[in-house]
Formats: sequence, structure tokens, C-alpha cells
Amino acid sequence: MPEFREMAKVTLFGSGNKGGATFTPAKDIPSLAGKVVLITGAAGDLGRQTAVELAKYGRPARIYVADLPRGEAEKKAVVERITREAYESDEKDKDTTAPKTDVRFIDLDLTSFESVRACAAEFAAQEERLDILVLNAGIIRVAKGATKEGYEVHFGLNYLGHVLLAKLLVPTLEKTAAQGAEPRVVVVSSEGHAMAPKGGIQFDNLKTECAAMDYSQRYGQSKLALIHLTRHLSVHHPTLKIAAVHPGRILTGMADALKKESLLVKLTAPIAPFFCVPVSVGIVNHLWAATSKDVVSGKYYEPVGVTGKESALARDEALGRRLAEWTEEQIRGVEALA
Repeated sequence: MPEFREMAKVTLFGSGNKGGATFTPAKDIPSLAGKVVLITGAAGDLGRQTAVELAKYGRPARIYVADLPRGEAEKKAVVERITREAYESDEKDKDTTAPKTDVRFIDLDLTSFESVRACAAEFAAQEERLDILVLNAGIIRVAKGATKEGYEVHFGLNYLGHVLLAKLLVPTLEKTAAQGAEPRVVVVSSEGHAMAPKGGIQFDNLKTECAAMDYSQRYGQSKLALIHLTRHLSVHHPTLKIAAVHPGRILTGMADALKKESLLVKLTAPIAPFFCVPVSVGIVNHLWAATSKDVVSGKYYEPVGVTGKESALARDEALGRRLAEWTEEQIRGVEALA
């Protein structure tokens, strides 16, 4: 049973949530006054809590919640929830001295190049700077599927949509660096990158549903690609600080949804709390990578701030070069704003 074998390999022998630096958001997130943040998937558990903590303790000027298009009432509800959770304690304590972060919703469907371009264009029309870009959105699901351009849905959403968004926003990030700032890109990968198929990435099948692969392998190759993306961006954009992170094994809505599709996940749900942490703990590696002075560009970090845990395939330079070449071919013609 490939699913069980791959899951067990990561769950039993992976590093999970162990070790690392001590990082307490309330004490260690520096002032982000005047800065601008964009977080993909920020309506979901991890992204939303990342936005809450940055708003509460860093107080950037603006945080953009980039997530699936929805009605205006639903967008307003997301923004209001983040704002409420970030500042409700301030109201109780009557601490209203520091300006609150302006939270804004921006539409983003990572399975559509057109939507990614529209998101980047809308952001660029509103902002002259970008200090922290968190490529957080992601899926893991049993059901097979493809993006609007025909790519396997895990690879298309988790990796390729984020590649295009990052490339479109790099000019704004570099403009920010030229002003003396140190922009960050946080790429949310996973220890699940170790579940990638033999050889790492099945390039010849990426523009299909990869029907012959187990879902854990489809997910694994997308997360492996994100580690290579981190290294590639760090080499080609040295004025930016770029890090990949594994958040840890977290009890999120995404995990709850997977229980409905996977018998293995459903059967192991009762013991999940022994291997997993709540969202409030899981986002610490996000926050560390977004704000700590100890981050080294191009590295992959497991919780919290631990390097050297990536697989041999994640260190494979030839695989990284092939991925970069393949990626450029796929997005050629759509990687620049008009």
C-alpha cells in the first residue's frame, strides 16, 4: 500500500516538530512599522494565524490576504476576523497607541495563470513596496485533478502558481531592497517532500493528472519543487532573503478534509494529536523565517530554524537545474506584467 508506506516513512522517521530555536512571537517579532506583507492562502488556518500574529506583534502598515475569490461579505468576514483576533486584547487592555494594520483581501486562484497575473497586477497598482511575501497556500488531497492550464493540481497550485506569483512580484521586492530594506520570501514546503516519487519529479507527466501516482507522491513532488525554488530564487535575487520552511505536523482544516478522502488518515485520526501540534505552534516557523535575523537565504528550515533536514533529492543540483529549465518553459510569455 504505497500511501501507508510513504506516510509512515515521514511520520515515524521524519523530524516532525522537534528541536530548533526558541522563538516567541510576542517577544521576538520586531517592529514592522511601515512594511507591507502579502500572504497566500491567508483565509485558511496557517495563513490566517500568520497574519494575526504579524499584525498583533509587528504592526506592519498593510497585510494582503491573497486567497480564493469569494463574495464581498465573505471577504469582509475574513478581514474582520484577522483584525479582531489581532487586536481584541488591545481593546480589553485599552492599548490603542500603536496604529493597527490595514488588512486587505485580494483575489488569488493559484490554479489559474490568469488569476495569478490579476492578483499581482492588483497588488502592484496599490503598492510601491513589498517587505514580506509568504507563499503559504497549499493542498493535499486524494482526488486527482488538474489546473486550468492542465497541470497536476498539487504541482500546479502548490508550486507553479507560486512560482509565477513570485516572479511577478520580484520587481517590487527588489525595489523595496533598493530602499535599504531586507525583503523576505517565505516558501512553505513540508517534510512531506520526502514522499516524492523515485527520481523526485515526473516531468513528463506534470501536464496530466499523474493518475498512476499515489496522492502522497503527487503532494511530495510539489513540496520538493518548492525547496528547489527557494535555492534558485536566492541565487538569482541576492538582495532578497528567501527561506523554505516545514511548519511541522499541524491539525488544520486541510487535515480534516483529507480524513474524508483517505481511509488511512481517518483510521489514524485518534492518534494524530500525539504527532501533531495546534496551528498556534505550527506557524512559529513561518514567523521565524519572516522576521528573524538568523535566517540564511536559500535554506530549508524545519521547526524552528533547523537546517540540514532536507532529503538527498532536495539537495540534487542537477534536479534543481532541470526543474528551473522546465519551469521557465511553462511560464514563458506570462511571467511579466504588462
